[in-house]
Amino acid sequence: MQFPPELPVRKSVFWPPVILLIFAVVLSILYPGVFDLKMREIQNWILINFSLGFSWLSFLMTLLIGWVFFSPLGKYRIGGENAKPRLHTVSWFAIVLCTTIAVGILFWGSAEPLSHFLFPPEFFPIEHQSEAAKSFALGALFFHWGFTPYATYAVPALLFGLMYHQKKNKFRLGLMLKPTLGTKKSKFSESLVDMISLFALVAGMAASLGAGILSLSGGIQNIFPNVSFSLSSSLVTVLIVFTFVISAKSGIEKGIKNLSLFNLGFFLIFISLFLILTNGEFLKNIMLGFQQYFSNFLDLSLQISGKNKQWTYDWSTFNFAIWMAWAPITALFLGKIAIGRTVREFLLVSWFFPALFCLIWMGIFGGSTLDLALISPDKFLDSFVDRGPESIIYLVFEEIGYYPLFAGIFLIAMFISYVTAADSSTEGLASLSMRGGAEDDFHVPSSIKIFWGILIGATAWIMINFSGIDGVRILSVIGGLPALFFLSLVSIGLALVSFSPKKYL
Repeated sequence: MQFPPELPVRKSVFWPPVILLIFAVVLSILYPGVFDLKMREIQNWILINFSLGFSWLSFLMTLLIGWVFFSPLGKYRIGGENAKPRLHTVSWFAIVLCTTIAVGILFWGSAEPLSHFLFPPEFFPIEHQSEAAKSFALGALFFHWGFTPYATYAVPALLFGLMYHQKKNKFRLGLMLKPTLGTKKSKFSESLVDMISLFALVAGMAASLGAGILSLSGGIQNIFPNVSFSLSSSLVTVLIVFTFVISAKSGIEKGIKNLSLFNLGFFLIFISLFLILTNGEFLKNIMLGFQQYFSNFLDLSLQISGKNKQWTYDWSTFNFAIWMAWAPITALFLGKIAIGRTVREFLLVSWFFPALFCLIWMGIFGGSTLDLALISPDKFLDSFVDRGPESIIYLVFEEIGYYPLFAGIFLIAMFISYVTAADSSTEGLASLSMRGGAEDDFHVPSSIKIFWGILIGATAWIMINFSGIDGVRILSVIGGLPALFFLSLVSIGLALVSFSPKKYL
């Protein structure tokens, strides 16, 4: 593939992640057992030794967001007083929402609360498969998908937006370290930060696409039992990459915006049909989720009861490590599209409302899953253990009726969600990969985006067909460790800016 000569890639940032990813895929195919074992050992070491770090930093970032909203910095406009927004507010919200949640709320909205219901943590006196287990499951779900994880995106995204649009700086992650470390950063350290973040996101996107392909292929096979997995997975992969390539050529204001609005519309249709055609106690479950969330917020955030416990490592620490691994690159994109907005507007649209949307979604689908599991716990346990977490949402559709309708909409929503998130994420990947900059921030050369999209698609397909996606997925978690230290410095930087906006802006 030929890259535009006037916009060459940064070789020291672009090629190492590409080579490392290909090397990891080859190793996982040649030595699948050894590769997965070693990756799990590294992952477990990180989760055990840095568990408190992930939890405490996430907690402090959430508090920092609250402080910034009410601080004098809240009135500042990203890009300066004369900066104008490039996106309508609804389009902006749709892009932010679809960039950050990807297929997460679709895949885990039913599977995660069921796991907490079937296997509650040992450090709380909760009987499994009980009403108490249901209440805890909803609260834990809200904790893992609400205001705390979104704070890990909002903090770096806000600081990057403020620093990048201030004087049209270079599109580099190192900008976020300027308030803390000043301008004395070596070119090597700046490239290293960019390279590690690129690799973590590329590995994470490959794993996410792999999970999406598995779920989509499983849904297709449920509807069409005679279709083989190899055929369905190949068709799904090709269709996702093809759709992404078409969208990548259109830029933010066309392709990404239109896909995101379409995706948001699908989410709303899905929720509306679910509310109309089922008789679940949705409002009660949402309120119960919020009640349990606030009741356990400090305990789960600070690991008061769950310190050194396996449930904490498997869920809270693992989730926050993933969010942090993705945060630096995602922040570049979210900060770039926030030009012309005040800090308070940014926090509402990039933190509060997306988190609130996720919690309402989780309350509806997670609550419905738990209500059904209370009635038939053995059936849901068998499906979870024998068929995997990806089977749970389809079991819910079978239990409530209207299976063809809901399964069909779900498959389309999964497909659109991944393409939309991939388009936005590769926008950040491409921008960071370039040496120099684009004439228009909203139109990054599509050739670099397409390269990343094809590489990620090929990686996901090869892994799920030949060795499984766990190894690559763990690589993304490992990327959360350097992100932990990076985001610590970024959080200090945003705090400094909030206390003395005029000094830094």
